Amino acid sequence: MSLSLVLRGAVRCNAANLVKSARISPLKAYSTIVANAQRQTLKPLALTKMVAPVVREISVSAPRMASAESSHTAMWTLERLVSVGLLAIIPAAFIVPSQILDALLAISVVIHAHWGVEAMVVDYMRPSVVGNILPKVAHIALIVLSVATLGGLFYFIQNDVGLANGIKRFWAIKGKDAEEKKQS
Repeated sequence: MSLSLVLRGAVRCNAANLVKSARISPLKAYSTIVANAQRQTLKPLALTKMVAPVVREISVSAPRMASAESSHTAMWTLERLVSVGLLAIIPAAFIVPSQILDALLAISVVIHAHWGVEAMVVDYMRPSVVGNILPKVAHIALIVLSVATLGGLFYFIQNDVGLANGIKRFWAIKGKDAEEKKQS
């Protein structure tokens, strides 16, 4: 508030008064400025044409899609459809492995995990608690991690044995302890 009063008064004051007010203590300077402000009729500095700042949204995520401007039920329904769809896609990908089912599995798992972690970021990284920058950084990091994960899974599906077959091979790995127990 005192800064705005100084800036408003700076237009009407000459340089000598500004230097004089800068030499006195901050508390006395504040009381002097307030007293001068009460004596003078201050007109607020207002531009005739206020231009709204341009703000770019970086995400079309669950919190943004479920904001006040849109329907919460559409996002909720989409999240539930993906969750129920996973119940069918996971067994189908293991029973009949193919690139199409592997891709559906990868997309479903990544978007499901993305929405879950995003809910945690939105709930626990509130700007009122951790500041304005950390929630944005966490959200951008989540987007980068989700895109990188999906890209890596697509690469694995295209250039290797596929997602379901890769998981089957991982489950088939037997450790040294298991082999020793069988022999004894």
